[in-house]
Amino acid sequence: MKPVIGSINFLNADPLCLKLEDVDHRWEVLHDIPSNLAAKLRQKHLDVALVPQVEACRSEDYRILPGHCISCDGAVGSILLFGDTEWKDLRTVSVDKASNSSVALLSVLRHLDGLPPLEVSVGQSDLSSLESDHKSDSVLLIGDPALENAHSPFPRHDLGTMWKERTGLPFVFAVWLARPSIPQWVVDSIHESARQGLSNRDSIAKIYCRENPGVLDLPSALHYLYENIRYELGDPQVEALREFHRLRCELDPNLNPQWSPRFLSADEIGDKS
Repeated sequence: MKPVIGSINFLNADPLCLKLEDVDHRWEVLHDIPSNLAAKLRQKHLDVALVPQVEACRSEDYRILPGHCISCDGAVGSILLFGDTEWKDLRTVSVDKASNSSVALLSVLRHLDGLPPLEVSVGQSDLSSLESDHKSDSVLLIGDPALENAHSPFPRHDLGTMWKERTGLPFVFAVWLARPSIPQWVVDSIHESARQGLSNRDSIAKIYCRENPGVLDLPSALHYLYENIRYELGDPQVEALREFHRLRCELDPNLNPQWSPRFLSADEIGDKS
């Protein structure tokens, strides 16, 4: 049976995922939103997936693949909280169902500022709850929907900027997660997909602009892929994972405060051929 790989269809993930189906034909690639991929990985419908980083602490069996992630070090440009109510006065937020990490980040930011948690409702991947039905006083959008609404007249907060201002750290949004015994060739092909994708960010940006006219111009798309989004999973990003988990533990007593990022090691890889 072919391994099944979970891939995200957002511009920020394209440098890691777009080449998956080109570099190897021994696997099946399943495209979905991040939160759905996380659920399918839990259900063992996926062997490896690019998922919200908060998923990593859910199971002792999970291992993070070293090397790459989706992160920012300051403004991210596509994790945006829209609304004309002051940050300190917010009470409700509508979120789309795509991500878990960004919703958790919003809660942590409120906690860091000594503000009450927001009442969260799941809405559409747009600003309709602000523009028409007024069901929420803020809307959190992530990924491409955030980019598509960036020209909205509503004020917005960039959650990457807010995290950097409060902690001095980068923020990791998504990581590759797998379980031990994953074959070596799967790990190698994921790294090769990233190598090819990261070296072709110019082409990825041009294709996105052509297929999504009016969202980003080419200089903005290039800045997004080269400056806003960071792909290296290094020591600063690991420190950020630990700090974010520590802060989440202050909010959720059900989380394990002893958890630390666990990376796939060479002796945990299955078929090494």
